Amino acid sequence: MDEPVPVRRAAVGCLLIGLAALAVALLVRPAIFTFSTPRDDAAVILATAADVQAGPVLRDVILTRSYGWDGERDAGNDRVQLSVIVAPSRFGGVAVLAAASPVADDCAVEIGADRLTDCDGRSWTFEGLPLDSADPPLDRFPAESDAGSVTVDFTRLEEP
Repeated sequence: MDEPVPVRRAAVGCLLIGLAALAVALLVRPAIFTFSTPRDDAAVILATAADVQAGPVLRDVILTRSYGWDGERDAGNDRVQLSVIVAPSRFGGVAVLAAASPVADDCAVEIGADRLTDCDGRSWTFEGLPLDSADPPLDRFPAESDAGSVTVDFTRLEEP
């Protein structure tokens, strides 16, 4: 004949299982932060590929330190805020550009219907190339689309 499990024994068993799970969590969580590689500005997930597919989008990002890029603003605590434009490239990739004019200080670059334009009327393509050959290109950061996420390296500029 089956005897019912005493309530006290079941409660103690559940409590022991809960304490064991808590102990494992307290041991594993610090190990994750101890042995994992540090995240820095070399691998920032900025957008999803679906966000960019319809057209360029403006994003603000906080960087851990200043790199001297056009349009950097102090964000406090030795951090820097940077506005960037994430646009689909004609060649199937993604272009990530500084949303600040390389010619004039405090001159934001805005997204137009078919081009990027700064406050003084200078224009660039969605890849950051100037429409007037006298103007410099926009700062362009290396980016890759992997598993639906756009990951950007803000520590260096992409070679033209």
